[in-house]
Amino acid sequence: MIRNNFHRKMQEKIQQYSNQQYLDGYVKREFLTNDGDADIFFHIDNRNDLIDSCSYGEQLSLDWGVYDFLEEKTSMLGSDIPIHFHIKGIALPSKEQEAIRHIFKEHYAIELFKVQKKYVQCRNKIIKLVCSGTFFLLAYALLYLFTDFDFFMTVFGFLFSFSLWEAFDAYIYTFNDIKIEREAVTQNLLTNIVFEEEKNVEEEKEEPEEDMVEDPSNGFYQEDENENPPEESDGFDTNHVQEDILDIDEELI
Repeated sequence: MIRNNFHRKMQEKIQQYSNQQYLDGYVKREFLTNDGDADIFFHIDNRNDLIDSCSYGEQLSLDWGVYDFLEEKTSMLGSDIPIHFHIKGIALPSKEQEAIRHIFKEHYAIELFKVQKKYVQCRNKIIKLVCSGTFFLLAYALLYLFTDFDFFMTVFGFLFSFSLWEAFDAYIYTFNDIKIEREAVTQNLLTNIVFEEEKNVEEEKEEPEEDMVEDPSNGFYQEDENENPPEESDGFDTNHVQEDILDIDEELI
């Protein structure tokens, strides 16, 4: 009896949370703005939270946690929704902001190149399989009409069936998945990065509500008025980043 009740509750929850209407409501409530864009907030305590400590020089890269965080959030969004990625916390110089934007877009430009390569390879594979299947089908038809070679008819019949089935399988299960992945990477590539400085302790004391700067349910940083402001770190070294890292290549967009 208890197991039956638990099974019924499981089915109710599956129906409730697998409902597309529920997901749409969640996305609208948590992410979407009035103009239909999506806001995603990411908090940092110091500038080194953004940079992969193992990267260096021209191969400077953002911490993988930044990419994982963004991709986890955007996986629930439609690929046609513009994204604004708000990095909140300490103030960063404009030079470092532009460098981070460049590294971010460079990462997803490379990812898009790799996905596009898989897309072209899969597309060419499907075209070759369809052409091969069509050729073997014609050969089978000619042998059936004008000869009595049962062995070759069997071989060509197997080959055209195999080729057309493989083309169909690649299109349904692989090609469409690559298209979805390509759209997701392109969406991340076009993400608008916004840097926002949080208020310091002195500014918080001037607010009517001294204990809470912003509502933590909205994903913002919570800080008590008696807490000391975070000490600024020395930051990551940008001396090894060449001057052209500031020139965002329009081709990446």
